[in-house]
Amino acid sequence: MDFDLFRDELGIPHVRAATETALAYGQGWVTAQDRGLQVEADRMRAEERYGEIAGPAGAAWDRFAARERLAATAREIHDALAQPERAWLAAYADGVSAGLLAGGRDVPELAGVPFRPWQPWTPIGVFLASHVLFNGFPSILWRAHVARHLHVPGVPLDRVLGLFAADGGSGSNAWAVNGRFTESGSPLVAGDPHRTLELPGPYQQVRLACTDPAAPYDVLGFAFPGVPGVPHFGHAVHGTPAGGSGSSVAWGITNAAAHHVEVVADGADSAGPDGWRLHWPARELSDVGVGVWRALLHARTARDVADAFAGWVDPVNRVLTADSAGDVLSLTAGKVPAVPAGAPELALPTAKPADGYVDLPAPAPVTEVAVDANERPATQRPAGADGRPGSGPRDLRTGREAHALGWSYAPHRAERIRQLLAAGTAPESPATQARIHGDTRDLGAPDLVGHLAHDTSAAAVRLRNWADGGAHVDASSTDAALYMRWRDALARRLAGHPVLAALHEPHGQDPALAPVLGGVFDVAAAVGAGLARILAADWLVVDGPDGERLRIDVAAEASAALAEVAGGVAGAGGAAGVVPEGPTWGDLHVPAPLLPVPELLAPDLPAPAVPGGPLGVRPAPVSGNNESVRCTGGSPGVAPTAYRASVARYVWDLSDRTKSRWGVPFGADGRPGGAHFDDQHATWADARTTAVVTDWDRLRPADTSLRLLNGARGAEVWRRDFGPHGVVTAHVLDPDADAGLLHGWFTQPRAAFWGMGEHTRDEVRDTYAFVDSLETHHAYLVRWDGEPVVLVQAYHPEHDPIGTAYDVLPGDLGLHFFLGSRGPVARHGAPEDPWTVLGPAMREFLFAGAGTRRLVGEPDAHNEKALRRMQVMGFTAGEVVSFESPQGPKVARMAYLGREAALAAADVPVG
Repeated sequence: MDFDLFRDELGIPHVRAATETALAYGQGWVTAQDRGLQVEADRMRAEERYGEIAGPAGAAWDRFAARERLAATAREIHDALAQPERAWLAAYADGVSAGLLAGGRDVPELAGVPFRPWQPWTPIGVFLASHVLFNGFPSILWRAHVARHLHVPGVPLDRVLGLFAADGGSGSNAWAVNGRFTESGSPLVAGDPHRTLELPGPYQQVRLACTDPAAPYDVLGFAFPGVPGVPHFGHAVHGTPAGGSGSSVAWGITNAAAHHVEVVADGADSAGPDGWRLHWPARELSDVGVGVWRALLHARTARDVADAFAGWVDPVNRVLTADSAGDVLSLTAGKVPAVPAGAPELALPTAKPADGYVDLPAPAPVTEVAVDANERPATQRPAGADGRPGSGPRDLRTGREAHALGWSYAPHRAERIRQLLAAGTAPESPATQARIHGDTRDLGAPDLVGHLAHDTSAAAVRLRNWADGGAHVDASSTDAALYMRWRDALARRLAGHPVLAALHEPHGQDPALAPVLGGVFDVAAAVGAGLARILAADWLVVDGPDGERLRIDVAAEASAALAEVAGGVAGAGGAAGVVPEGPTWGDLHVPAPLLPVPELLAPDLPAPAVPGGPLGVRPAPVSGNNESVRCTGGSPGVAPTAYRASVARYVWDLSDRTKSRWGVPFGADGRPGGAHFDDQHATWADARTTAVVTDWDRLRPADTSLRLLNGARGAEVWRRDFGPHGVVTAHVLDPDADAGLLHGWFTQPRAAFWGMGEHTRDEVRDTYAFVDSLETHHAYLVRWDGEPVVLVQAYHPEHDPIGTAYDVLPGDLGLHFFLGSRGPVARHGAPEDPWTVLGPAMREFLFAGAGTRRLVGEPDAHNEKALRRMQVMGFTAGEVVSFESPQGPKVARMAYLGREAALAAADVPVG
């Protein structure tokens, strides 16, 4: 299928096509190119084949996926779809398959895995596999474990379970501002989803433009690699060729924290390995909302978005949407089992599934602002009665209690966002949203530090001063690090306290599912998530083994934990104590993302620069923690690294999409070492975003013709063993590493025709750095037995000045080459002319791209030596042409070599 691919300066793909199915094909193709390993790993998880590449952890997942029938469910959902959605999925799957075959799966991790074409149902399977754990069922099993073992005499069970009802770092932030309170007069929608950090990230920035006159659309946003469309966060425009102003609509979601998947106990006890099963709306209804994914691409108004989300199934989300006409709507979307509100079954395995689903409230207008951040929904008081200083806009949505559909909520982020919006002194704009995205204040910290009220140590004084100063968890702060280390130590101490000893009893679940259930039965992690509630529970008194009454001495435990991390000074007493500064929070808090195949690491990945950091990335220090708006969640009681965080940030400006902003933690390209693998990391770590670029004239056309071989700088992209004559390889030129070599070659007298003899080393580097930035021009360094011998420049003639001088044919590939060294001819006893070996090598290398049909040379018309060399390689001399080259006017002799002639010559023996 025909489609056009463009990229911006960050490598973000912009796909354009004349039909919706061609566009879906193009999205699939570029996804496979940029995220080949990721989508294949996710596809194998959906097909219950993850163990083939991920070892024991993958086998555990496969056992779970087979038990929950992920692949069968995906097929059933597909078969129940209407024809337009089936055709759309099929086109996307075909595009992924083509993109994988075109080099997307050429990674070491997949070297031994046979290629299997994607099926039309595969994207559904990928979506299910990525979201089956979003329903929180492992936490239901944990709460069942708590109910079995933690008995507090005289205290209702739901109160005991409530100790662990605080969110431990998942969820998202989203907020919308009515145009009455913005600089432009049009609404803003902004936010950041929080998920487990992955490398590459779980979201892919993309733009999808369909030019079909009958149903055009132009949507950019964040896609799930392996799933078509942009179902969670998108900004669409209509009516302008550049995709800037004009009518527009945007949307963003957060997880509703709803109890939408039930754990059904098979028998009297769900503790056994086979004692439970999931009752999952997606499976029970054979529907996961695929129609919504496609309908959102066609939405033109906020009401269209709301109508589309009426068909959403799983996971249950809160949605904020706005359009350029000024409408702003808030709604909850998905299927929630009709479990009686407040009943213990809400958070425990049930004997039988609920009958039917909750009738969700209708979409509600947003008159000032709306904030969704996984909080327990509650109607807010108006200005003057809400306790928030400032005259900025308020969240005035009514009836919010009807959206409380679960049992575990994040306590602080929504309140902090509302505070920041209320305190605003100027109209909101994309620029002013940075203060919200980057806010590091932990509203829960002062209460925790309050448990040190009677501790007079220098460390306790430091923490009280820090909390009184705003409790900002900044990467540069040693006080924030002291607080987080203390919190971690306190969680570990309480996890080992006799009062909670019963939680260490065996949970009885299948040990093979441990990688799937994660750390849900890790008592320290559970205590860390519920720390504030546990410390405040003065009723938490249990019977000890000898009949004694056991309780937690909170003040003593808090001081003891502080003494651990402050080197004993905390308990030594008095203002005379001096606490060493210690590390900053950024020293300890580095991103620790998961890889697509955790147990099979590519051998050429660079080691982490910081222990615990991500492979291939030099991690930047990150501010924030689980409770701050700038959420970089760790696991208190387990490790200080950031394993959850904002996996995307966005600001959608409904006045003009070119003023919108976005960003991801790493980059657009999933291949380690690529120019766009982690080029957004520093911006993300600083909680900043980058401007959306939508003007087609500012984008670079990208190669989908498969003429050029792609790879990271320095990567080997082609190899040929010439037996006794050695091995010739081709590598993507590294401008930084190879500039000195090239400068030495170019400054030789024989290099006059190359035209770079007067360039300095830095100018050579900058020239080839520019070439490296182009999708249509590549430079390669050819090595013979490891020795650099030839510089090759290959390019698309239609995107080069030579394209104005001759009739370019489809599949033409232009080339320049420079012999820098004669290579190891003496060592091999080869003929004196190195081209006897290099000629066939160059010919085969340049035709390695499946889309190359003809090689086109354009040596200087007076460079007879170069022309003779090309004729020996099989080229036919052509016409003399004149054109304006980057170095000035040029007269060249054209030379051509067709693919068929080159392949026929390939069997000619060497020397």
